[in-house]
Amino acid sequence: MIVGLVLLLGGGLATLAVFFWWASSGRLSQSEYAQITVNDAYPLTTKAAEFSVVSYNIGYLSGLTNNQAVRPEASLYETNLAIAIAALEPLAPDILALQEIDLDSRRSYQVDQVAALGDALAYPQRAIAINWDKRYVPFPFWPPTVHFGQMLSGQAILSRWPIVEQERLVLDKVAGNPFFYNALYLDRLAQVAQVDVNGQIVVVINLHLEAFDRPTRQSQTESVLALAETYAEQYPVLLLGDFNSALNRDAEGTPRSIQTVLDSSIFEPVVVAADWSSSEQFTYRSDTPEFKLDYIFYTPDRIELLEARVLNEGGEASDHLPLLMRWRFR
Repeated sequence: MIVGLVLLLGGGLATLAVFFWWASSGRLSQSEYAQITVNDAYPLTTKAAEFSVVSYNIGYLSGLTNNQAVRPEASLYETNLAIAIAALEPLAPDILALQEIDLDSRRSYQVDQVAALGDALAYPQRAIAINWDKRYVPFPFWPPTVHFGQMLSGQAILSRWPIVEQERLVLDKVAGNPFFYNALYLDRLAQVAQVDVNGQIVVVINLHLEAFDRPTRQSQTESVLALAETYAEQYPVLLLGDFNSALNRDAEGTPRSIQTVLDSSIFEPVVVAADWSSSEQFTYRSDTPEFKLDYIFYTPDRIELLEARVLNEGGEASDHLPLLMRWRFR
């Protein structure tokens, strides 16, 4: 009887180990995790005097249900996609940097959201950086019917100018997390794209930093700032995305990681920090914004800021609001 129990337990553990190995594996090869795709149906921009960029954590178009233990109908994603397109189309940003966007995930009904937005908004160039490729993600944990399941998600930079190169840099994981948690969790990335704008290379660094662990987010922030400052020695740089840090969020503790970027002598925010406490600058949550988690920083020695604002046109298509910056070369 004891032997039988041991065999039964051993078989159960072996089954669990096989499932974990399968669930934590991906469908793509590492070489496919950073791609630049071109759609020749849409023309490139060849010359302009002024330019615009939008940064948008699109929250896989789940709106205010993001990461909640619910399974929205496909119609919610279709509606939110239409809202996002309607908000962005009249602005026609030259560069659109997206975070938390799905390419083939069960949670968003296997829709390639990069292709859907890219085609609807006529972007010829699309740089994609995968940060979550798992066969089965058991989150939210209960009930099983709301599990994300199959995941393929990441960050993307859509451009009307040629993207000549991109790099996908994986940032530190939370060291204190259990190994099985990190094995199933997304990678936090710095997506670095070199965009040829009017014959001048502009480096766009698209971020989605750690949300839940302050020391890890601080380490990630220091790493990406050092990277950005190195690029700034040669190129105009736009450093943007979801930094997951706010000066007015007391629960975050100190030091606030966003302060590290503010302290840079090379970068400036598109909105001065003194105005970050204004509700007009809050980006999260989109229904009742309380915090500024999303930012655009730039190199003022090479880039002249013309306009910057939070876009309310996106409504609740995501739980974040997007940011717009208009600029020109000095």
